[in-house]
Amino acid sequence: MSKILSVNGNKAMNFLLKTVFEGEFTFIPVADAFQAIYEMKHSGKIGALIVDVDFQPQQSWELVQHIKSSKLLNIPVVILASENSDELKLKSYEYEVDEIFFKPFNPVDLITAVRNLEASEVMTDA
Repeated sequence: MSKILSVNGNKAMNFLLKTVFEGEFTFIPVADAFQAIYEMKHSGKIGALIVDVDFQPQQSWELVQHIKSSKLLNIPVVILASENSDELKLKSYEYEVDEIFFKPFNPVDLITAVRNLEASEVMTDA
């Protein structure tokens, strides 16, 4: 079972995401980037990273930048954001974010996107 790491300071959102992903994925919710780095080091291979950039935005973007610029970490990154702005889209493009979901989003679309990202990662690794 693949692992999904969610970096989100909103407990209600983590509960929603856990409900969506549990059963098919091991869901690991953390509140901040520091906990995320700890989990990445100690939880084995992470299938996807979901980062809510509304909470601790600078820390969240630094985590995304670190993950995407590291050639050792090949983890798909999905961004959750409430602001649908050109600046956010540009930053996501520059940091090579795999998917962006703007709140409110359809959880079925999110899980489908994660499945597709994971499938493409498996094909890339092969």
